[in-house]
Amino acid sequence: MQHLKNSSTRNYSISFLKKIAGSILDFAYPKICIISDCRLDSGNSNDFVSDAVLAKLETIKEEEFSFIRTKINSDFFYSRYAFRHDNEIQTLVHYLKYKKFTKIGHFLGKIAGEQLADKYSDKLKEYKYLLPVPLFGGKLRERGYNQSLYICNGIAEITGHEIINETMIRVKNTKSQTGLSYQERITNVQDAFELNSKSGRTIDGGILVVDDVLTTGSTVKEVIRLLKQSTSVNVGAVTVGLAK
Repeated sequence: MQHLKNSSTRNYSISFLKKIAGSILDFAYPKICIISDCRLDSGNSNDFVSDAVLAKLETIKEEEFSFIRTKINSDFFYSRYAFRHDNEIQTLVHYLKYKKFTKIGHFLGKIAGEQLADKYSDKLKEYKYLLPVPLFGGKLRERGYNQSLYICNGIAEITGHEIINETMIRVKNTKSQTGLSYQERITNVQDAFELNSKSGRTIDGGILVVDDVLTTGSTVKEVIRLLKQSTSVNVGAVTVGLAK
């Protein structure tokens, strides 16, 4: 009994010291919303953007999805937020892609996953896999991570889908799509991807292609084209943002 009492006392002391240390760190280095520059409340759902800001982000209306499905030749499409020049979601994606805030990808993926599970639960049953749009090897080494994979991780945490990260590779070091015309974007990503013959995976279920933002849709469309050419499964797409 004395041993249990001593153990309980030690655990309480450790817990108390952790709370003190956390309070000191929060005082010295408070968590700040990267959008509003306001200090985040202790009960905020994440460490980088306030829930109040998050609740006001412009979302995509469902009636827009059918047009995008046709445009990229997908069997399903979903996107959560409107991506506009200098708006809040652009800032979040910028921090995710270029400032190593990978937790943003996971968090936004969870939001997308929750919406998918809530509104499209029956449709999700047609899909088994999540495929992040691959980065070219050199760009992946330079950045250190694929932001779309972190978004996949967040979605999978909610929906339970399997991530097939090694199934497709990017074999063409395409230049940035920014500033290119629609036709130039299509040419830029043409034949940029290949199925990875070394993955050893048999695709036996539908695939949801996942990316951060869909602008003209040329990149995702090329990935979908290759998947449909190489398999007989349903292929859909999910993005965090849709350019407006």
